[in-house]
Amino acid sequence: MSVCDNKTYRVLLYPTTGKVEIICFGLEAIDATALGHYMNIRDTPEWVQRKVAVLMMTNHIPPTEPVEGVGQRIDANTFWLFHDE
Repeated sequence: MSVCDNKTYRVLLYPTTGKVEIICFGLEAIDATALGHYMNIRDTPEWVQRKVAVLMMTNHIPPTEPVEGVGQRIDANTFWLFHDE
């Protein structure tokens, strides 16, 4: 995984409000429609919800090892997701 590519997104969950922020590490996001702020995880694109759910199910303490095709959990509320083309 390269942090400088256009396929890696940082998803930040704000634990006190439940709000979500999504940014892309690259200059031109593959899915620019996913970028921005959301009221909760249910409002995010389905691919984001699915990948965050997979990473939340791991029994490892963050930071975790990258999961191929999914992403990596950086800390309790921060996820790096790999976007499928």
